[in-house]
Amino acid sequence: MTSYMADCWRALSRVPGVRLKIYIQEKPHAETRFNPADVLHGLDYVLIYENERIDKNNIRTQMVGIQPTVFFIVGWRAKLSRFFALDRSFDSVPKVLIFDLPFAWTLKKLVAPIVLYFYLKRFKIAFVPGVRSAQYARWLGFKKHEIEQGLFSINVSRLSASIQSKQSREGFLFVGRYAQEKRLGVLVEAYKEYRKKVVRDGKQTYWTLTCCGMGILEGLLKGVDGIVDRGFLQPDDVRVLYQTHGAFVVTSDFDPWPLVIAEACASGLPVICTEACGNHIELVKGNGFVCETNDVDSIAEAMFRIHNMQDAERMEMGFKGVELVSPYSCEAWSERVVQIVSGL
Repeated sequence: MTSYMADCWRALSRVPGVRLKIYIQEKPHAETRFNPADVLHGLDYVLIYENERIDKNNIRTQMVGIQPTVFFIVGWRAKLSRFFALDRSFDSVPKVLIFDLPFAWTLKKLVAPIVLYFYLKRFKIAFVPGVRSAQYARWLGFKKHEIEQGLFSINVSRLSASIQSKQSREGFLFVGRYAQEKRLGVLVEAYKEYRKKVVRDGKQTYWTLTCCGMGILEGLLKGVDGIVDRGFLQPDDVRVLYQTHGAFVVTSDFDPWPLVIAEACASGLPVICTEACGNHIELVKGNGFVCETNDVDSIAEAMFRIHNMQDAERMEMGFKGVELVSPYSCEAWSERVVQIVSGL
């Protein structure tokens, strides 16, 4: 349950002739701060929490009334996904597998085609975010013509609406979970090194680093000069941060296709990311810097270079980002989904 996915679902629901029913399995309410009624407003959805029993007979009865044309099923871990994929009542319904995992030389990834064989054979198409996930889809056994890219999209028009009015924006922004794979420690150290560079360059002012998220590593942000921890914010409040900062930075060592990079591009922000961020292939080309993963010095240098740019140069980079992310709008996503269904 994410705001960007809900925007895509709403765009799809507006397509003439489409009826969309959404079943969501989410963490227990106490473990998530998103308000489902706000995120999913206007959609026809059923929300089942992970600690609740799935009423399979009730869902089967609902499917008789709905007569679905196709199932789009997320991954293979969730009980709800496995039910829709494997239940014999739904054998006649074509199925599309959704996932964002990239290929990696790990035992779990290598044996997946064998372990998941009977599950994967239930699907006609794999719908993935980009190049790296498409490579993994091939490893799982999907043929090239059975793989569609462009899974993740955002409300580009809403994020880019205020770019023209923002002539000067300063400050770095990070949005994401405060989790190990986001490498907050690397981000903090890079920010400290960036500040040293500013001082050595004879400048009196430096940009702040605003962090937005939640997680077990929030302590790394405490007491560091120049870092502002905003904690967890609702989607509308996050959009304001995109509109009021000068550049976006993310330093993950594992991030298959981070939507925050797409949101930053749509907001007209230059992007600093690591090579581990899978969508740098599609979205960071002339509008920012791709740094070596876990390399504090290269990240700090990228921050320093963006700081030293003229406003016009940063804005030009931002506009390039908007161009790159335009194929990942909600409207483009809904067109892709309709094309996938038409080809089944």
